Amino acid sequence: MRHSKALSVAGSVRTNSFGVRKAVVVLAGGAALVWAGIAFAQEAYVVHNLSRQVSDLRRQNAEIARENTGYHKDVQGLTNGTADEEEARLNGYAKPNEKTYLVTTPASPSPTASARPSPTASPRPSP
Repeated sequence: MRHSKALSVAGSVRTNSFGVRKAVVVLAGGAALVWAGIAFAQEAYVVHNLSRQVSDLRRQNAEIARENTGYHKDVQGLTNGTADEEEARLNGYAKPNEKTYLVTTPASPSPTASARPSPTASPRPSP
């Protein structure tokens, strides 16, 4: 039979404060903190991506609104006839009793004849 030394004296309290139960609680708390940190980081990443998408969509909406304003002006011109008149004027039509003026760019000057005679083959004397 083996003799062993007593871990504690009778009537005294065991002073070892770091037990298995406390280690499990610390590990569980640490795991919970890590999980919460990862969840927070994921939420922050998702929020960042969504806010970027929102700003892109707002920019696209503003661009589409500008295009719609232009289309609205075109539709108004088509409905009240001003677009037809403009198209006719571009094709050379004018209203009756209306003077029209044709504005063009000046023609480029024609090349002048050069003072040098053009080289021609002259007959050589026969030897």
